[in-house]
Amino acid sequence: MGDQGATLAEFVRTGGPLSGQALHRLAVSCVAAMAKLHAHGTAGLRLSPESVALGTRGQVLIGWRTGDDGDDGGDGGDDLREARDVRDWADLVVFAATGAEHGDTAALTPALRIAVERCRHPDPASRPKSVDVLRVLLSRTMSAAVASVDGLLRTAG
Repeated sequence: MGDQGATLAEFVRTGGPLSGQALHRLAVSCVAAMAKLHAHGTAGLRLSPESVALGTRGQVLIGWRTGDDGDDGGDGGDDLREARDVRDWADLVVFAATGAEHGDTAALTPALRIAVERCRHPDPASRPKSVDVLRVLLSRTMSAAVASVDGLLRTAG
């Protein structure tokens, strides 16, 4: 990813944590990409500050590695891998906002804080789907969000 821009870990290490619109843009871009991958049957992304890069033109680039390494707490099914992905997304957002793996969520806006806390729920079955997180971050209520993932991505564009 080096020629595409700095990884999030490198960026935060040299430039400090993200805040405001930059943090929100990162959170939305990452969860949008994750939702699209989930919709197409790809889960177990293992998102981390080293697998997400900030492109030279402001884009967010996600490199992922899939595979079951046995840490999802069960049979490795898609639902558990998707739940792990949203947990990893939440940890990524906290890192971006604080520069620490287990940073204080007080650095997040209320909408991001609520999403992160839901995605970090100890019970994987209680975590929201990535598309639901995307809908919330795009200020859509769950009941009113009937657009496809691709339609939501076009709106966020």
